[in-house]
Amino acid sequence: MNSVPRNGSRKLLASAAIGTLALSMAACGGEGSGDGDTVVIGYTGPLSGGGAAYGENVQIGLEMAVDDLNADGVEVDGSPITLELKSLDDKYAPSTAASNAQRLADQDDAPVVVSPNAGAIKAIQQINDGRSNFLISAYTSDPAIVQSGNPLTMMIPPNFESYAAEFTETAMKHGGKKLALLGTQSEYGQQWTKSITDAWKDAGGKIGGDNSIDYATVSDFAGPVSKALAEKPDAIFVGGPSQPTALIMEEARKQGFEGSFLVMDQAKLDEMATVTKLDNLKNSVGVLPVSEYEDPGTADFLEKYADKAGDKKVPTSETALNYQGIAIIAKAMEVSGATDDPAKIREAISDALPKVDDKYKVNGFPEEITEQGHLLNPNLEATYLNGDGDYTKVPIDQVSDDK
Repeated sequence: MNSVPRNGSRKLLASAAIGTLALSMAACGGEGSGDGDTVVIGYTGPLSGGGAAYGENVQIGLEMAVDDLNADGVEVDGSPITLELKSLDDKYAPSTAASNAQRLADQDDAPVVVSPNAGAIKAIQQINDGRSNFLISAYTSDPAIVQSGNPLTMMIPPNFESYAAEFTETAMKHGGKKLALLGTQSEYGQQWTKSITDAWKDAGGKIGGDNSIDYATVSDFAGPVSKALAEKPDAIFVGGPSQPTALIMEEARKQGFEGSFLVMDQAKLDEMATVTKLDNLKNSVGVLPVSEYEDPGTADFLEKYADKAGDKKVPTSETALNYQGIAIIAKAMEVSGATDDPAKIREAISDALPKVDDKYKVNGFPEEITEQGHLLNPNLEATYLNGDGDYTKVPIDQVSDDK
């Protein structure tokens, strides 16, 4: 596999309405020792509706981590514990996510609740440091999550703003300087659109009109794609869930587009290759597939994933990073000697990171957690999928999470 030299460096770094209870609930835990206490890991995410595939990817990672940790044995303050995953469906609705999180904390005594949606996390942050007290394991790349100052938040993925400059440079190198915008209309998608627009302009490029569309409701992409291509772009910014993103890129190729794609981090190139032909995805810059990582536990993780999910399903960073995240939290429980004190668990994460077993290091394992609560892997990489269908690693300089 090739590598692209690193170019330059940058500084590394409300109140939500409580809605209806989730309609579906799932519980999964590995076989524990049968001794000691059971500690619930809560999860609220989209398990039905348009975001179900995304929510399932997260849930699989959590299930795999709980199973492996229970098999290995977790011991807190001299006593064995058994981890149990309890999942609630929020259908991507922030108010429902907040209700779910409060239920998991208050009724199930979950010291940790996982959420994979920026809007939901922002709603949950209004309630997790008061009467209800729990740590949020936050799967979102929106830096606003740690800019909020919430003391009980652990942000897992890289800040998405880190990608903009390198994505721009790579796309311009393999295309040209006029960019069309076909991102998703969600709040997160519009943040990405602004970030990539600013980076593109800073690099001397030209921007066409904003043709963002609602990836969740629009199924016929021919019209929006045609409108974007009428501007004769050299590159197109796309991104939302993998499935509709793949169909948009497919439609652009059908209409004769031969330029490059900049793909926001929510969509995964290898997952999109299960929806459309790889030829439609070539000449794209996006996040590095899990299968391209070379961490100590990556190979075994991929094998276990295939056993659990089947050969036709692709392991995404939603699965792998949440797998790592639960391993970090379990080790922080061991280091802190606490399972029912979220503040102690959060405080122990820094000391816990170097003690996590190599088997749980599968997708750019973090080496530190910032004071704001963001896990950082100093060797962040994205990828360029070239014309031959090969992935080339692209090093990414991470930007600060400060406002």
